[in-house]
Amino acid sequence: MVHYENDLPVQIEDRCVNADIAVDYLTQDYRQTTPHAYLSRIAPLTEGEHIVEAVRATAQECAWLTIKEHEPCLLIRRTTWSASRIVSHARLLFPGSRYQLQGRFIS
Repeated sequence: MVHYENDLPVQIEDRCVNADIAVDYLTQDYRQTTPHAYLSRIAPLTEGEHIVEAVRATAQECAWLTIKEHEPCLLIRRTTWSASRIVSHARLLFPGSRYQLQGRFIS
């Protein structure tokens, strides 16, 4: 799935979901909601993991994102759990020029 912001592609999302948890995943209208919003509603997040990498996109991914072949990209591999059950694994690819990773930590 390609996500757009102001008619510009900003993310490719490739997601595998636990069909036992997200029974109606494929029947959702993802023009009205995002996969993350739907999954958060039916299986509230209790744990998550992100693995972040700098990568080069494939030729097909470059075409989908309308970027040059050697433009750097940011890849986030996300696994989410709800009540100790894996809900989904996602591969999220962003053009480096259109994404900023931000975090805030408080102790």
